[in-house]
Amino acid sequence: MGISGVACAIGVAVAGAIAYTLSLRVEALALRDEAARKLTSHSAALVSELKRYGYLPALIALSPPVRDAALHPGNAAALATADRFLQSANREADAAAIYVMNPHGRTLAASNWNEQVSFVGMNFAFRPYFREAMAGLAGRFYGIGTTSHVPGLYFSWPVRGPGGIAGVVATKVDLDKVALPWQGAHDPVLVVDRNGIVFLGSMPQWRFKSIAPLSEATRRRLQQTRQYADAGALQAIGLRAAGRAAGLALVEPPSVGADPLRLFHRVTYMLTRRGVPGTDWQILSLSDMRPARQAARRSALAAAALAGLLEALGLFLLQRRRTQAERLAARARHEALSQANAELRREVDERERVEQALTRTLDELAQASKMVALGEMATGIAHELNQPLTALHTLSDNAIVFLEQGRTDVVRQNLEAIGRLVGRMARITVDLKSFARKTPPSWEPCRASDALAGARSIIDQRLAKERIALLVRLPDDEPLLMCDEVRLQQVLLNLLANAADALKGSADKRIEVGLDLDPDAPGGASATLRVRDNGPGIADAVQSHLFEPFFTTKGQGLGLGLGLSIARRILRGFDASLEARNAPEGGAEFTVRLRVQAPGKSDG
Repeated sequence: MGISGVACAIGVAVAGAIAYTLSLRVEALALRDEAARKLTSHSAALVSELKRYGYLPALIALSPPVRDAALHPGNAAALATADRFLQSANREADAAAIYVMNPHGRTLAASNWNEQVSFVGMNFAFRPYFREAMAGLAGRFYGIGTTSHVPGLYFSWPVRGPGGIAGVVATKVDLDKVALPWQGAHDPVLVVDRNGIVFLGSMPQWRFKSIAPLSEATRRRLQQTRQYADAGALQAIGLRAAGRAAGLALVEPPSVGADPLRLFHRVTYMLTRRGVPGTDWQILSLSDMRPARQAARRSALAAAALAGLLEALGLFLLQRRRTQAERLAARARHEALSQANAELRREVDERERVEQALTRTLDELAQASKMVALGEMATGIAHELNQPLTALHTLSDNAIVFLEQGRTDVVRQNLEAIGRLVGRMARITVDLKSFARKTPPSWEPCRASDALAGARSIIDQRLAKERIALLVRLPDDEPLLMCDEVRLQQVLLNLLANAADALKGSADKRIEVGLDLDPDAPGGASATLRVRDNGPGIADAVQSHLFEPFFTTKGQGLGLGLGLSIARRILRGFDASLEARNAPEGGAEFTVRLRVQAPGKSDG
């Protein structure tokens, strides 16, 4: 490699590094802003639920049955009336329990008076919400019930009598039964109290664990209030510091079991916090950094490729300038005509080499696209092969045992089953080898069903995992199409993968593949292959750019935007076309039009 080659390589590397750093910063800032927006929404929803139940104790405290019970705790009839009133009020409010206590903390009446786990007679003077109400304040407290052992949020309010505070009304709300916005969230969302203990969120395995180890003083204080039952058993989640991004801390969750692939599946979260107004709680969002890093890597690759193209263009222009200088010098030596002819031949050769290089580059992009597809679906392919391998192991072991017992009929059955499994594995590997092989295009007739079967052997596992129904409609007299089966398989795999991406977030996921024939089409019979999904369709702003290289709508750097551009180029090589539109009944529809082999024409 010459000096210019080394300089070009360094320039490409520097461009990639700068693009990666800048892109990662932009992606991290976007991730931070998105997390902050979601936390604001989550906080507002939680405050709304608190307000929904927070007024209830003050309202109950004004009711005559509750006041009679607090002012006349020895009157059995008054207490019975209060029990039934609280039972009715609790049913209307959809709370976990409502109860009234005397100034010493003993429960006089409760909505669960007639249930197996009743608060009547229980003393809750040790709870902070009781002490706050006795001080004349509105109380609020989250903890695990000492009687029911069910966690809940407690609200309290004083019952005032002629001589001062005559009792306390408390309401318990089970927040686990309340629909909160983070339920089902992709990234973990946690609600922690002032001690950093998780009591709500989307990660059940982290509940009642602390973000950081608790001090002994905190454990003693929690033990006194019995907020989380046995405070000594509270454990830390074990989040590890992993640097910073966009001004926020990065953390890694604890590993679960021995994962030999952990090095390649490292998960880092951006930790975003937001206080809950009116409380000493915080909502934490753990945003997965992997999409941001993937986007940065793709930006780095794109920047490196662009830098390489610019450097190549610069070298080309420099070479061209040198050539022009030589041409002028030749003219000055009265060799204008011969020199011009020589230069023209060199330029033609250079153009042919550039065109050949461009063709090779585009072929490499198509091959790389296939490899990316195989990489993304490697888990499903491994699963497809692992099942028959396990069955082969079992059948072969059984065959040995049955052979020793002389049961040759059962041995024969096992061997036949082994043969079928081997055939199944062979079909899978043949499809994979055929798809991955880098071969020149050929105009050999093929059937759409064969190309679709090859594509399905690679993507079926993903469709099953994401619960996507694939509906196939092919004519009984399916014709031979003028195309290359492997390349048509690559086009179908790209269209199926794009359709699956478009269905993320949909409830009823469906992809339809159909083949229609037009025997009277201008220029000879043709076939139209349609791939349609029932997703949101193609936005108007996207329609005109859909087949442009490096244009993508997947966001967060989840694609380079080359799939559809490569697919259209592949089809043009076979005098075929690829178009896209929004189907009348909804969803996106991609249409592939191919020529049909003329009747009587040789398959070869």
